[in-house]
Amino acid sequence: MPVEANQIIDESILDSYRTLQEDGKPDVVTEFIDVFLEDLPGRLTRLEQSVAGDNASEIRSAAHALKGSSGSVGAALLSSVCGQLEAMARTGRVEGARDLHTRILAEAVRATEELTKLRRP
Repeated sequence: MPVEANQIIDESILDSYRTLQEDGKPDVVTEFIDVFLEDLPGRLTRLEQSVAGDNASEIRSAAHALKGSSGSVGAALLSSVCGQLEAMARTGRVEGARDLHTRILAEAVRATEELTKLRRP
């Protein structure tokens, strides 16, 4: 399914996790969000280092990992831009990686803000 231009978070993905919710247990979606947000700085650092090193293989791997984790919490735009960077790096190209990295950082901030609003303590 294509990402809508303004769809920061695909809430249908988070809603699908709600089927796993057990009565009296902590909110499962909040737990998924919290794990993602805890892991995000490390994933962004890994990506930054790979882009700074102009290493296409490492860029591809880091972008792929971030694409998957962001997609799993419905961070649609972040996942999409990571996919673009991954595809570019898969061809061995690193030109333009810094621009995509900058977009990824911006989308990570937006995704973090929106996911934080969707937490249910």
